[in-house]
Parts: sequence; C-alpha cells; structure tokens
Amino acid sequence: MRCIDSLLYQIFLFVTLLYIINTVDSKTIENDLSKSIFDFTLGFTRHHSSSNIVGRRNLVWSPLSLYQAMLMVGEGANGNTFKEFEHITHLKTKQAYREWSTSFLNDVKKNLQDNRQLNISLNIANRLYVDDEFDLDNEFNKILEKYYHSQLELIDFSQKEKCVGHINKWISNQTNNIIKNILKTNDIHPLTRIMLINALYFKAPWFKTFDSELTTKENFTLSTGKLIQLQTMHLTSHFSYYYDKKHKSQWINLPYKGNNRYVLTLVLPDNDIELRVLEKLLRNSKILLNIFSLLDNRTRSLTRIKLSLPKFRIESTLDFVQYFKQYYNVKLPFDGDKADFSLMSSTRERDLFISKILHKSVIDVDESGTEAAAVTIIQMLSRSGMFLHEDPIELTFSRPFLFYLRDINIKVPLFVGRFTGLPMS
Repeated sequence: MRCIDSLLYQIFLFVTLLYIINTVDSKTIENDLSKSIFDFTLGFTRHHSSSNIVGRRNLVWSPLSLYQAMLMVGEGANGNTFKEFEHITHLKTKQAYREWSTSFLNDVKKNLQDNRQLNISLNIANRLYVDDEFDLDNEFNKILEKYYHSQLELIDFSQKEKCVGHINKWISNQTNNIIKNILKTNDIHPLTRIMLINALYFKAPWFKTFDSELTTKENFTLSTGKLIQLQTMHLTSHFSYYYDKKHKSQWINLPYKGNNRYVLTLVLPDNDIELRVLEKLLRNSKILLNIFSLLDNRTRSLTRIKLSLPKFRIESTLDFVQYFKQYYNVKLPFDGDKADFSLMSSTRERDLFISKILHKSVIDVDESGTEAAAVTIIQMLSRSGMFLHEDPIELTFSRPFLFYLRDINIKVPLFVGRFTGLPMS
C-alpha cells in the first residue's frame, strides 16, 4: 500500500473544469478544440505560476469563458489585429473559430435534458451590449448569433448607474447569483461602445458523496511554512487511479453523478518534487491529454483509495489585458492607434480597441459536489469494474496538487486555478 504522508509543504491548487463535447469527427475536434484551448490555458498558467508572489496564492479562472469571449471579439478583428489573435486562440481562421464554438454549444444543448435528470446544471450565455449610437455591422451581429448563440442588446452607456445595474443583474441571473456586482460605475468609460460578455455556470453532485460527519480539521502547511487547519473531507472508495512515474505524480478521477461524463481529476506530486517542477514537466497539451487518456481508460480497473481532500472556495478577479500583452505577445488589439476591429462597424471605421478584459471566477468544492461560475467582460472603446488493490491507497492532499474537472469524451477546460491557502491580495 502506498501511503501519502501529510507533509509541511505549500499547497498549490491548479483547477481545470473540463467540459467535453461529442462530435462526429473526434480527431478534428481534439486537434482544433481540445489542443487549442489547452495550449491557451497552459500559456497563462505556466507564466502566472512562475511569479514568486501571485504564483503561491489561490487562483481560479475559466479558460472556456475567456476563450469563447476572445473568439467572439476576434470575429470583428481584421488584418494584422486578427493575426495576433492566433497567439491566443491557436486557431488560424474564423471558420475554425465557428466550428469550435458550434460543436461545443450544440453539445451543451443536446445534453440539457440528461443533465436535468441528473441534477446537473451547465449554463453558458453570451451577450453583446452595444451603445445605441454606435453603428454596429449587421453581418457581425448575425455571425455572433448563429455561431455563438449571442444576444444583442442596445444600451445607453452614458447612463452609467443604470447600465451597471442592468448588466450586473443579467450576469447574476446567468450564474445563479454566484457572481454579483462585478461591474462598477467607474468601469464604464465615456467612450465605451461595446461590452461583450460570456457567463458560465456549473453545478454537479458527486457520484459518491463525502459523509459530512467524517469531515474534520486537519493540518495544512502554507507556502510560507505556517501551519493551519482546514476542514478536510474523507472518503474510502474505488476510483480511477494512475501513478505517473515519469512525472512523479498521482492522478485520481472523482466522478460526478451520471455515467462518468464529468470528473474532477486531482493530481498530487510525489514528496520529493515541488509543484512548480511538475508544472514545468506538464508543459504542453499533448502530455496532459495523453495522461488523461491513460487515466480515463482505467474505468474497468478501479483502485481502492482512502482519500482526504480539503473543502475549499476560491474567488479570483483578473484583468487579462496585461497578461495577453506580457505572456502572449498580443498588443495590437489594445492599441488605440493601431487596432483594427473595423468588421464590427457598418462604416468600416478602425475606431475600436479593447480597453479591459475583466474576468471573475468562483469555485466551491464540498461534501455534496461542486459549484462554479465565471464571467468575462470585454470592454471596447472608440479611440476619439476490476479492483487492482483491495488494500486502500491512502491519498491525503496536504501538499501541492493539481485537479481537473472533466467530461471524458473531449477535453475543454472551463475552470483553471490554484489553492495555496493564501487569499489573493
């Protein structure tokens, strides 16, 4: 029996909520969908975790929410501005954008009934708020409606308080009141012309719930070396489990209710490897997708696990403009003099640029399951079966670990994050 001792380490949590869609051509989707969004995801997490300060703090974000919002705004980009979007999307054509979004959203719609029966909620909504004096291109709006299921609403951005209240109410409704009042009056600029918003909500019960009476306070060591106590859940059961010798880490799938479609994958590095080292080893989408495949194929040879996992709730708010400039070498979309979003305007004027990409995510993991929500706001201004081990493996997450919440068919990250025990400053 392998024992995972409770050590005094910093705790790192890398959260990825993966929603996987069905499609006729799975190889095409894996290349154009899973790989592209994983490359996008790893580009941010690799650089963000390298920071000595923010890299040791709790983090949650939604690659899916941000990615889809960037695809939509990319539809309005032209010339060299559109070319720079390839650094973000890892897709070269707008046709690829549309195939990506159509495949994903159609699958969400197709599985609504099954999700309801399983008490699973997955809501994705896109909204285009446009100033009532801006000449929006009709073809651009039709593209967003057709391929992104976006809805257009004309609004008077000069009425700041009214706009903020109205938009915040829509966001709150789409996220089951998890995200409230994210937008402030000072977020509305006098030259605001467009706000493009993606909202995402997920809630699912565990396939095997944790007994709340077994939840106890357990020691947990922060990256600073300080010892704290956290409410820790306990469960002994059979799970899909994989030990990766090459990357010196243990992987386990915690399934949600319903045919193993949704799983939370937890990743615990060995005692002698720091999480940052593991993150560098897991440096590209191919490595992650291969490990997921190995893990997911073990559903008929489950392993008995004695699991200990902290309860946690993480909230993060980020402005991605600086990250895209720094990590992705994307600058033109944010340049008031050079940005070209002329395809958004019926007059074809090069008058718009991205001023802000506000992103907030929340995730809550407890004995009953997981609830998570995210919103991305892009503001644009004008420029004027068989059990392998009967003895349980003791798996205690009291040092740095990763986890991925996934739908096993094709991998698309919804939420990515980190839990260190230290709140974001």
